[in-house]
Amino acid sequence: MVIAGSDNSFTTHSRGVEGHFVPFAGDGEAWIDLLDELASRGSYVLLTGSDATCAWLLDARDRLPPGIVCFERADDVHAKLMGKATSHAIAQAAGVAVPWTVAVSAPEDIDAVSADAPWPCVLKPVLSHEWRVSLGDHRVMLVANAEEARRETERALTAGFPLILSEYVPGGDGNVEEAIVVRAADGSYPVAFGCQKIRQYPVGFGVASLCEIAELPQSTALARAVLDEAGFVGVAGVETKRHAETGIHYFVEVNVRIPTQWGLADCSGLDASARLVATLRGERLAQQPPIRRRARLVYPQQDVRAALAALHGAPRGKRWAVALRFMRSYAGTRDFGILDPRDPAPGVACLAGFIRRGVAARLRAAVARRSRPGRDRQAG
Repeated sequence: MVIAGSDNSFTTHSRGVEGHFVPFAGDGEAWIDLLDELASRGSYVLLTGSDATCAWLLDARDRLPPGIVCFERADDVHAKLMGKATSHAIAQAAGVAVPWTVAVSAPEDIDAVSADAPWPCVLKPVLSHEWRVSLGDHRVMLVANAEEARRETERALTAGFPLILSEYVPGGDGNVEEAIVVRAADGSYPVAFGCQKIRQYPVGFGVASLCEIAELPQSTALARAVLDEAGFVGVAGVETKRHAETGIHYFVEVNVRIPTQWGLADCSGLDASARLVATLRGERLAQQPPIRRRARLVYPQQDVRAALAALHGAPRGKRWAVALRFMRSYAGTRDFGILDPRDPAPGVACLAGFIRRGVAARLRAAVARRSRPGRDRQAG
């Protein structure tokens, strides 16, 4: 069963699922009503791949019907790991490498640390999912000095978003790794695998648009240390970055929900989805099987944007070479996201929605242009 809001309604068209399109409004009463209805049929396991939905479940857990089982209703650990400042504090307590970081709640905070800051630094919102809704995908800003930092800080704080200022760890997209795990209540890890980023968008500070499954022992050990320290129970992707010069792995952030790269595990033979549900139900599991085959995953919506950015930035005479490099990078891809040929309906629905929104925007613009001369004559 899939429950989706306006941003991902295309997922309700997936093959073999019972789809419910329920736009989110107010404090989510429509979602509560649907969950009440489902709970009247029996017990349901509830999993989310959205930060916003995870945050809502934490707020609404006292209103959830007893028949709904989810990781978020147990405690406040998810919330502590979602916040950048609190997750960095947990990572420091766990003894892993953490970039120099300070909280920024006023422009004056930049002035107070400007002399000690290891410029260049990055500015990040404390809660990325709230930032994305208002200010778009470019939610991590590389700033060279205090002047740039203060300018970006004022923009973010004016929009109502507290920030952290953090040391920039040198390295490209390939230096970014993610340990994706499921931690059970007894402290065991029924699912654990690594994701090596190949491309991300926005470039350097974004979502993985092309990645592959990998054994990442250092990132996995770091993830376990952080989650053990927090006492976390659930599914999470712990992002790290390998310093381009020293090779040290630094803690970056934790995504406390099913990550985009989850499909890598199932198409590599780890049976991760079934093991995740069994863990949430409290079942004991045998050791995870080994990876049977290597696989890559492409996130089409983001990789198209990454490709366009690369083509736009390349000299005119080298654009064919850039396009060829992109095509070659898809070798070994087993998960194509919404472009999965085995289940085309979600992709068709997503494209149809994109076209509808584009047509509607053009119609609104045309109506605005036609009405403008009349207003001008009235004003005259």
